[in-house]
Amino acid sequence: MPDRHELKDKIMANNEVKQRNWTGLVLVIIGLAFLLRNLHLLPLPSVFFSWKTLLIIIGVVGISLGKREGFIPLIIGALFILIYDILGLHYFHFRDLWPLILVLVGIALLMRHRSSRGIRTDSNEIDGVAIFSGVEKQVTAQEFSGGKVTAAFGGINIDLRNATLSEQTNVIDLFTIFGGSEFRVPSDWTINVSQLTVLFGAFEDKRSTSPSQTDPNKVLYIKGLILFGGGEILNG
Repeated sequence: MPDRHELKDKIMANNEVKQRNWTGLVLVIIGLAFLLRNLHLLPLPSVFFSWKTLLIIIGVVGISLGKREGFIPLIIGALFILIYDILGLHYFHFRDLWPLILVLVGIALLMRHRSSRGIRTDSNEIDGVAIFSGVEKQVTAQEFSGGKVTAAFGGINIDLRNATLSEQTNVIDLFTIFGGSEFRVPSDWTINVSQLTVLFGAFEDKRSTSPSQTDPNKVLYIKGLILFGGGEILNG
């Protein structure tokens, strides 16, 4: 009978397949829609091919993958379609309405804070937050198991080089919007980002370590959402 760790790894693998399938399906639908439109075979209004609709699609995919932050692009896209395309209030300009984005990001951060209350207060888990600022954290836990990292309109640097992973499934839940994150890890750690969704941004492993130097028994999962932001893994 599989133990608890094997079950967690199986669940993560299933989530990875689900994410890949959803992403592939959305790309196929978007590609076919644009192809049919270019061939004049799909007589849909231009709003269906706008950046507002794209934000809604991004949000729906994010929510379907269990990322509650996906409601941010969904609501932004829906609000602007309502204002401009349904109500026809064209005298409102983006420069007037952009604070709505800050309101929605703020709501997302409040929701994330509420969901993070279950994180243990000991040093084996982190709850790092950088909002409109730069934050650096050094972690020396000898049973590090993960935690939550949030960067909104700012950057956060997490130094894990002096930490030791626990024997459990170790997961960092990352949420970045208009910001960046940097993780410095030991050279022998295996970093799994298969459950990290990156939209209009990038997340790179810049370590000077070959795969043969990493220990398959020392795995840190980084999951979550990066929207209009970036991140990187370093070992120096």
